[in-house]
Amino acid sequence: MISNVAYTNFFLGSVTVAGALTGLLFVALSVAQARAGATDSPEHQAVAATAFTALVDSLWVSLVALMPGNGIPTANLLLGLLGVTSTAGLIIRLWRARSKQRLSRRWPVLLALIVAMYAAQTVTAFTASDPRAARSAGATFVMIFFAVGIARSWELLGLRGGGLLDFLVTRAESAVSRDSGSGSGPGPRPAD
Repeated sequence: MISNVAYTNFFLGSVTVAGALTGLLFVALSVAQARAGATDSPEHQAVAATAFTALVDSLWVSLVALMPGNGIPTANLLLGLLGVTSTAGLIIRLWRARSKQRLSRRWPVLLALIVAMYAAQTVTAFTASDPRAARSAGATFVMIFFAVGIARSWELLGLRGGGLLDFLVTRAESAVSRDSGSGSGPGPRPAD
């Protein structure tokens, strides 16, 4: 059984980390703007937006968890809905931009996963109304959105994580290249 003190300590630490990571995200965006044309891409803007939204979600859930009472379900509902709608808007923007710009093959998968996480957060607002369950769910979503925010910030700097998704996308691109028989095809290779 985890005590309220343990959750309080967790949320105190996560508020500090979320504030620091959000500040570092602004630094990363400033560095990325120094690159020529890097911020013109709708995909780059979507990466920045999802990183920012995830870190802000972690910050606000942690702040609400430190307040007296059980405001976490309400925070999960509002932040989950905000995340779903903002990510859905990014999906629509990227879907429209795909005919004008060459985008990576990763964005539909990544954004679908992010929408699913925000949807789960929204659902937990209704299923975890007990204070202990709400704190546990809140802590889980803080960690999930820290991971999303850090991973997306990492991408802003043009770095690839080398994780399972990168491996699968690389394998799929290799299979498509072999099947088409044309190597990487005409034009520039999409950024991952």
